[in-house]
Amino acid sequence: LKSGGLNPGSRGALFPLSRFCKTRRPRAARTASRAMLQLYKNEAITKVAREQIEIRQLELDWYTANYDTMGAQAAMFAGFAFEAITQPVPDGTVLWMEITYVLLTCVTLGFELCVCMSSTFCCIFGKGLALRGPHGAKSVHVAVDNLQAEQRLVFTQFVCGILAYLASHVLEMWIYFRPRIAFTVSIPLVVFGVLICYYIWYIVEALALDDSRAITGQITAWSPYERIDDLDDAVFRPIEAKRT
Repeated sequence: LKSGGLNPGSRGALFPLSRFCKTRRPRAARTASRAMLQLYKNEAITKVAREQIEIRQLELDWYTANYDTMGAQAAMFAGFAFEAITQPVPDGTVLWMEITYVLLTCVTLGFELCVCMSSTFCCIFGKGLALRGPHGAKSVHVAVDNLQAEQRLVFTQFVCGILAYLASHVLEMWIYFRPRIAFTVSIPLVVFGVLICYYIWYIVEALALDDSRAITGQITAWSPYERIDDLDDAVFRPIEAKRT
């Protein structure tokens, strides 16, 4: 101030400097606080969405584990059915018995192959949609809901294939063995078939839940925060497209 030719005690020299200090610093502080609040709000929204996805991840893992189990068991029964259908039927077999036996074996093979293919596709594409879906949390919800919807149909096909396999073995006894031996073997096979049907019904009634009563991991109150798109697709890539 002295080198500039101004008196340090004069109001004219100090007034512009004091005014600059009073106006500039609060404005910068307000901008920084606003940016910090925005970051904190975005972090809170992201944390809420991530916690919901972690809950839905439990459902996704449970459904894929069910499909893996049914697919592995169905592959085993399909192998048994394919081996049975490739064996020639003895000459002199009653026509209706031969046709019924071959038909039941084909039904077993068809149902179990459907279970194998459905389980494989659901595990591959269901997890892929949940992980790489274009709509974020909505893609996860769509993947889990579709896995839930398909599980009942796949389970029904799996059970029908097993029952057809047991029925085909009862007829197989009458085709390949004498009537006395076939009758002796058919009794325990029929008994176990009835018990399997009973226990399937009992377990389903005791443990299975209807879709209307089942609780899902989707939180409806957080659905507005699921509309947030990918920041890379929404901000950076349009800028790169304009540059190119």
